[in-house]
Amino acid sequence: LLVKELLIKAAKNTKDILDTTEPIVYFVEFGESALNFNLVFNIADSFFSIRIKSDLNFEIDRLFRENNINVPFPQRDVHIINT
Repeated sequence: LLVKELLIKAAKNTKDILDTTEPIVYFVEFGESALNFNLVFNIADSFFSIRIKSDLNFEIDRLFRENNINVPFPQRDVHIINT
């Protein structure tokens, strides 16, 4: 539930995300090294969507770090065989 709360908070803290409707979080699936969520929100002008998404991602990163939520990255072992 903490992740859901933080994602909604990030959307509410991000400029140009409309507050006319409440952001919604869906738990989509279990990924290989992650839990995958979709955050749904409204913006007034899709021309600015790239900037808004970037601002939102920075805010999500900030909130996750403040709350000690780590984003796992896949790790791979590489074995080198000398022949």
